[in-house]
Amino acid sequence: MNIRIRHISHRRKGMVVKNELTTDKQTINIGRATDQDIFLSDLGVAYHHARLTLSANGQIGVASLSTVGIYINGRFLQSGSLKGQGAFQVGPYNILVEYNKNGFDYDITIEKIAEDIVEKQSEILPVLLLDETWLSRRRGAWVGFLLVMLIFLAFPLAGYFDKDFAQQQRDSMVLPDDSVWQTGEISKPHKHFGKNCDSCHSDAFEMVTDKACLQCHATTTVHADPEIFDMHSLQGVRCGSCHKEHNGSDYLIRKDQYLCSDCHKDLRSQVETELENISDFSGQHSEFRPLLFTRDINTWDKTSADESSWQRVSLRRPVVKHETGLKFPHDVHLDVNGLESPTGNKVLQCDSCHQTDASGLYMLPIEFERDCQQCHSLSFDANSPDRELPHSNLDALSATLNEYYAYVALRGNYQDDDIPTPGIISQRRIPGKELTPVQRKTALAWAKEKANDVKEEVIEFRTCGLCHKVERDDQSASGWKVPSVQISQRWFTKGTFDHIAHRATACVDCHQVEESKLSEDVLLPKIEVCRDCHGGEHIENKLDTGCVSCHVFHTPDSMLLGER
Repeated sequence: MNIRIRHISHRRKGMVVKNELTTDKQTINIGRATDQDIFLSDLGVAYHHARLTLSANGQIGVASLSTVGIYINGRFLQSGSLKGQGAFQVGPYNILVEYNKNGFDYDITIEKIAEDIVEKQSEILPVLLLDETWLSRRRGAWVGFLLVMLIFLAFPLAGYFDKDFAQQQRDSMVLPDDSVWQTGEISKPHKHFGKNCDSCHSDAFEMVTDKACLQCHATTTVHADPEIFDMHSLQGVRCGSCHKEHNGSDYLIRKDQYLCSDCHKDLRSQVETELENISDFSGQHSEFRPLLFTRDINTWDKTSADESSWQRVSLRRPVVKHETGLKFPHDVHLDVNGLESPTGNKVLQCDSCHQTDASGLYMLPIEFERDCQQCHSLSFDANSPDRELPHSNLDALSATLNEYYAYVALRGNYQDDDIPTPGIISQRRIPGKELTPVQRKTALAWAKEKANDVKEEVIEFRTCGLCHKVERDDQSASGWKVPSVQISQRWFTKGTFDHIAHRATACVDCHQVEESKLSEDVLLPKIEVCRDCHGGEHIENKLDTGCVSCHVFHTPDSMLLGER
């Protein structure tokens, strides 16, 4: 669509100035803000005043974005429509929209409504000039200048250097002190300074230095590694360039998107990096990159692990896997009919296992004792159903089995249907009667064989093997290898996510777990899922989500400001 926009300005003595530009936008924003498509500089116009919507069939929609409203055919309205052509008024401006005019799809003319200034007015309304009186423009300017210098410079300056004089000024409440130089209210984090301006302003008439800020904020981290991102825009900027003090009690930390996008929208042209250019969450933003364990879990040796074991992987890849070392099917555990457990049938929900930490931001890592053991018992012998094996330690498991079966073998009165049991073990003993050396040797041989059989059954088939990827390993003392479980404490190390803020959303709306059969499945949502509700800073029909909504500027893994 080809659209022409013309501005007509009337100057003194009948001079007319015309400016024009062309655009192909069908939605045109009107206001006093500099990012508007039609910029109107008059104070009678709001920053984002109105929106003009143009359709290909000549239907014209006009909507007010401000309570100031618009005028259509002399009526004050918040919205309206025109057909083919028509005019409406925004503040002191008349805007004429014509369809299929002068070779354009739409021709838009903006003209300020004002009375022309003509020479005849001087004859109707005689003007008394200042030079025709006893007043002098120069003399008045000097008097005003000297008064301002005396009241707002000399007296406060005298009070700044002479504390007694300053106290007299405050007591008299007649003459101003140096508080008149304060440009605005101090922020809440710095309220404890009171009126002790010297805490930050160490030198008179000089900007606050970074050294003054670092007296309290030396442990704050920088934004990025200065050796990797050697950019003047990061290293040469004062703290006060971003943290503007004296702007109200709440304002101190910048939250506008431009704080980040001014560099990141074209970052690759400024520094060599693998990071993508990012300007807005709705449009130019990279896919999420969670931290995943990418090594083969069966060949990985944690004693020789390197940083490549954990990598940030883009969810844009067709196949994304996280090697956990577990065998865990979500679909089985979330069966709507429930699961048989030691305490009866249980219907599990996501929060049956997944709980947030105290902050509400992150999920606590799954722990066997807290989250699994109530259903997955580690009992190993029907004669002692309350006795359980230790978790995650094969050496301790072997020792427990050896100790237990040696004890029951020497005690006697043990019934076992799995392997033949010598009579000396199954029979009741006379208290105080010791075994003969031959009987003791027979009992301990049976105990060793029983412990090995139970260990093989528990580790490889019945208990450990249900959840862990167990393999035979003749090199280890236990005879088996159970890979250590790799669960990420934080999937997104470069951003934050507040689970509490999303508690009204069902877990399955973001995490597609119902059909997951493998623990390697990465069930994190892609960026398009988040974009269903979240948009960029200037989005209208979604939650406006600027960069600092998910990212912090002073990144935790960077060096401290005091180390620079």
